Amino acid sequence: MAASAGHVVKFAQLQSVLDVSFLAELTDLKLNVLKLSEEPVEVVGYFSPNRYESVPARLTLDVSSLRPATSSRLDCHAAPGRLLLFNTIEGFRGADKPELMRQLAAEIWADVCSGAAEAEPWRLGRFLVLMHGDLKHYKFNYWFAFPALKPPSPFTSAEAPPARLDEALPPSAVAAVTEACRLWRYPPTDPAAAAAAAAAAAAAAVGVPAAEEDVAAAPAAAAAADLADPDIAATPAEVLARTPAPFWLLCSPHADFSADVSAHPLSDWAPLAAEVGTPAAAEPEAAAAEAEAGEAAAQGAGGRQGRRRYVVVAMSDASNLPDCPAWQLRNLLLLAAVRWRVPELRVRVLCLRESSRGGGRLDPHRSLLLHARLPALPSPSALPSPPAPASQAPIPSPSPCPPCPDAVGWEPDGFGALRPRLLDLGPHLRPEAQAEQAVDLNLRLMRWRAAPELDVGAMAGTRCLLLGAGTLGCAVARTLQAWGVRHITLVDSGRVAFSNPVRQSLFNFEDCLAGGRPKAQAAAEALQRIFPSAATRGVELAIPMPGHPPAGAAQEAAMREAAAQLDALVAAHDCVFLLTDTRESRWLPALLAAAHGKLAITAAVGFDSFLVMRHGAPPGASNAPATASTSTASTAATAAAAAGGSGSSGGGGRRLGCYFCNDVVAPANSTRDRSLDQQCTVARPGLAPVAGALATELLAAVVQQPEGVCAPPPSVQQREGTVPPLGSAPHMVRGQLATFSQVVMEGWAFGQCTACSAAVVSAYRQRGWGLVAEALASPASLEALTGLAELHAAAAAAMMDDDDEGEESEEETAEGAGKKEGEKDGKEEAGKEVGGKEEGKEAGVDAGKGEAAGGEDGEDDDWTEL
Repeated sequence: MAASAGHVVKFAQLQSVLDVSFLAELTDLKLNVLKLSEEPVEVVGYFSPNRYESVPARLTLDVSSLRPATSSRLDCHAAPGRLLLFNTIEGFRGADKPELMRQLAAEIWADVCSGAAEAEPWRLGRFLVLMHGDLKHYKFNYWFAFPALKPPSPFTSAEAPPARLDEALPPSAVAAVTEACRLWRYPPTDPAAAAAAAAAAAAAAVGVPAAEEDVAAAPAAAAAADLADPDIAATPAEVLARTPAPFWLLCSPHADFSADVSAHPLSDWAPLAAEVGTPAAAEPEAAAAEAEAGEAAAQGAGGRQGRRRYVVVAMSDASNLPDCPAWQLRNLLLLAAVRWRVPELRVRVLCLRESSRGGGRLDPHRSLLLHARLPALPSPSALPSPPAPASQAPIPSPSPCPPCPDAVGWEPDGFGALRPRLLDLGPHLRPEAQAEQAVDLNLRLMRWRAAPELDVGAMAGTRCLLLGAGTLGCAVARTLQAWGVRHITLVDSGRVAFSNPVRQSLFNFEDCLAGGRPKAQAAAEALQRIFPSAATRGVELAIPMPGHPPAGAAQEAAMREAAAQLDALVAAHDCVFLLTDTRESRWLPALLAAAHGKLAITAAVGFDSFLVMRHGAPPGASNAPATASTSTASTAATAAAAAGGSGSSGGGGRRLGCYFCNDVVAPANSTRDRSLDQQCTVARPGLAPVAGALATELLAAVVQQPEGVCAPPPSVQQREGTVPPLGSAPHMVRGQLATFSQVVMEGWAFGQCTACSAAVVSAYRQRGWGLVAEALASPASLEALTGLAELHAAAAAAMMDDDDEGEESEEETAEGAGKKEGEKDGKEEAGKEVGGKEEGKEAGVDAGKGEAAGGEDGEDDDWTEL
């Protein structure tokens, strides 16, 4: 059958396949881990025996190429790859591609010469990927290289085309080969079964049939023993070690492989082919003749010692072409030429292709049996023996390698030209998905240079409740969306007026028609149109306010229901923005935030001034540790009073104040007797966007700190040397547009605050609506509860004492003037009215004493008590 002139063997070029899951994982890796780094990334590609005639040889990269799966990919083989991801398209185009190919080829050649490729055959399938990703427009430029070392002369075959397996071997041999290959590719995970399969394979290698019960109990290859422990494959090296090798050896004592066929790793070539004249590469007729001679010799020797072993190289052939094996075979044949003592430089190769029915079934009609002639290369005797399988790192050769041959293997594009490919995913993605990824992209890019420690997900996952959907509410909502916040709930009881759209960015003219749409609902729908991935909700609700009692039973029931609904909303969110336009409407939300331990942020505007502040920790918690002096009051009594209230937590720390901590009166009805300019929001138009943006940025600064609502103010962090990712979160920011200035301030919690003090929070937790109802009917009830009423009484008494002291001082001044006048008159009438002079003097002295006594008695002792 041998031909005088061989036919050149052609190989099917591999085609790369980038799964969308790989690109998604690569995008996440680039944004969150690699950032600006262009260091090589180790990846894993997967291929399998061809199952369909219409599918070419492919190497696929999916999500497990970057993030290894939790178990071995037994349905396919793994190949190690190197990914170079460039930051710019210019860097991608200017890469030294010939040099990169030479470097990778040198690694393959070193593995061949050292024997590492025999111990770990996946080393023969190394590949390279150059890539640039335009993550903003979902375009990826890439170029694969599958290095194949060039032999000094082409590989040839005596047959053209190669023989079909079902034509070259009898049915019994096809069945035996199929079973051996199946056990190699799909080894068992049971240790006992793997051990029994190893014993059966060893027995078959020396020509002794294994016991039927052993074969039935352990249908596996010997190499499966290493897979008994199903540990998680966390690195590419572990995936490569746990995935069956794409090349192996088939051994049988029968020349036609009709029985006792076993699978072995490539490193067993030397012991399997150790006997002189082993017909590993002989033609079938010669092999059969030698087999008969071997049988006779074995019988004459009286045992198995003289029995020959026949060896065939097997590979998982990904090619679909009827005459061409896959590209990976090139490096395997070169390894055989370099390291193995192959008689007449010929070797038989089984190119395994599977049935489309799956299950590891061999397709004998499409599988090929190739008789390859190898080129003459340096003597294998000069090369070292293959080492034992080790890690993925290249195994150095103990002796110098011959010069590395050239390599080819750059993948052509779809038109057959050697140039990169372009994958544009934009047209294939849903617009909503593109919008979501674009929003996240802008935020993640902050981590590249500006804020490497920024936790983008912490802000995006914050559930925000906006009380007020007016000018401030619209400004805050839009800035929250810019931060990627998905969950936004807006609460408002008003309707869109004709004056709103020009100041409030979420409304348009159509929202004003027919009496106006509900603000909360219209704003939520606008946010949904802007960012479809947002989970927005509008709630039409009137917040119960102190000083605004219900007009009747029906209104009281509605207010009670509104209070309960607001309580549930605050409890279900992480941050509450107080953006309403009256002071008293902020009282109940401030109380609920303190009661539920939620972060509350207030934004308020005047004509040309604004206030943005975060409320402090709830009672029992703290924003700062206790200090030696917790107050700047001039007397120890005042410091003791502050420490006894909610200004200090139960643990001895200090709390930042809330919006009402600067008040010494309870919030009351501020809507009475208001003129037209007081009924409307009269403020400079640019003020609300500034305040809204600062309120959102204040939230962003807080959520980057693990303490959350208990985050310390800048003064504390400066002393501790702490620098959060977005800087310290101030307590309050006050700004003036008149001077275009703003100042950062801090204020500690007031022990008798009507909203966040321990007394009010505890009373609400115990009484709920009862406390709220009392505040609606009479804000003075809050003053009585917190002790503000006593404070007012003490202050009034002190002021009365000051008035009395002032009147006595006036009398003393008048009496002193009369005394001086009397002395002058006495001098003029010296000797005439001596008695009168003495009386006047005595009276003056008595009056002075009396004034002194009266001043002492009128000194206010109540200040000490206060």
